[in-house]
Amino acid sequence: MEVLDFEAVRAIAAETPDSELIRWVDEALREKSGYTLPPKIHIAQQDGDYYNVMPCIYERGNIAMVKMIGRHSIKRGEDRSSMMGDILLYESDTGILRALMDGEYITTLRTGISAAHSARLFTRPDFETVGLTGLGNIMTVCIRAFIASLRAEGDRRDVTLKLIRYHDHQQRIMDLFREDPNVHFVLCDTYEEVIGGSDLVISAITKVTENFVTDEYFKEGCTVIPICTMGFQNCDLFFDRVFTDEMEQIRGFKYFDHFAPVTTNVTDVLNGAAPGRT
Repeated sequence: MEVLDFEAVRAIAAETPDSELIRWVDEALREKSGYTLPPKIHIAQQDGDYYNVMPCIYERGNIAMVKMIGRHSIKRGEDRSSMMGDILLYESDTGILRALMDGEYITTLRTGISAAHSARLFTRPDFETVGLTGLGNIMTVCIRAFIASLRAEGDRRDVTLKLIRYHDHQQRIMDLFREDPNVHFVLCDTYEEVIGGSDLVISAITKVTENFVTDEYFKEGCTVIPICTMGFQNCDLFFDRVFTDEMEQIRGFKYFDHFAPVTTNVTDVLNGAAPGRT
């Protein structure tokens, strides 16, 4: 059995270009029917803490896995991430455990790359302004990959990133694009400033108790990528289209029965079975 800790996983990821990571996400979503992938099990705890348990079998690759990941608020004096997890990898036909992997870094990477993939897929083609909230590691991965994928295609358009000020986290996003003269920044003190007028809104805030803004702040035609879904419940009631990587995962949402008439799996869009942005 191989043991891959946080640093080992990060070293492998560092050698892999963002374009390749996006391709992996795209391929996995297109081939989703080939996976036995039940909805994750969510176990809630006090104060918004939780565990998620995610099993999967990929027979064609002879792989079975389970990921255990949770969010637990950092207590005074603790030096750790609030999101931690582990992955067990098995041979699916024998049940032999082949690897124990740290799940924290790869989850951050997969989450950010998946958000970048969806942003490219569903954002209006003529977008100019992107509003970002929750400027931690996941957002860093997401917006880096999003802009990198544009530039890789020769798209040198001017992009304005509206960043919420929070404990100087905005600086890490600004540092990513020091060498790109076509990325500009607007620093904001309120969610209304970030979201108002943005063509694309991406949020990675992990804990919030109310909606970020009222309906009128969302620009007509904008796309919202809620990496963490909290704070956008009002969007469930008036947005035109909702896309998800797993319908069963959102069926328990408060307003699921009031979603837009077009509620579609991303896989169906990628495989041409349903329209995406229209």
